[in-house]
Amino acid sequence: MKDLTGWRLALHLLDRYAERFLLYGFYIFLTLIIVLEVFRRFALDSASLWGEETARFSFIYLTWIGASWGVRKRQHIRINIIHRYLSNRGVGIMYIISDIAMLIFAYFSVSWFVPVLQTTAEQGAVTQALRVNQEYFMFAVLLGFILLTIRTIQMLVWDVHAVINDHPVYEGESIFGRGDD
Repeated sequence: MKDLTGWRLALHLLDRYAERFLLYGFYIFLTLIIVLEVFRRFALDSASLWGEETARFSFIYLTWIGASWGVRKRQHIRINIIHRYLSNRGVGIMYIISDIAMLIFAYFSVSWFVPVLQTTAEQGAVTQALRVNQEYFMFAVLLGFILLTIRTIQMLVWDVHAVINDHPVYEGESIFGRGDD
């Protein structure tokens, strides 16, 4: 992390680790709640509604943040056998087209979802067990698309730079394995 100080260091750390820590946090929480609920159900013959509900909403946040992380690490579904037969520039152009398609999809998804979120907030809909406003949990979808859009724009910039300079495009790395730190 040479020459990174102040805001640049903060942005660098946010870029590299923010989603990972959120994913780990939600995953640990989800695991603990499920273990607790299994214990309660089988050992104590009792279950709680809040456990099931918080686990479900934790899973929703985990999924949407994971989608963003997948875009950042280029670990989303793709057919890349054709990449063997294309130049660096050709592969880059394919990624640029994919990035633009993802941005269009995100735009339409957000424009459809925001009115739903606003209606939920206006009506004050609450969850069944926790009696917490549902908009906090539905916000996961909007947060996911915001993060996904940021990461797609980041990939688009990298791809355009690679095509202009005829460099190989960034094709991803391991999500949780080697080379991820």
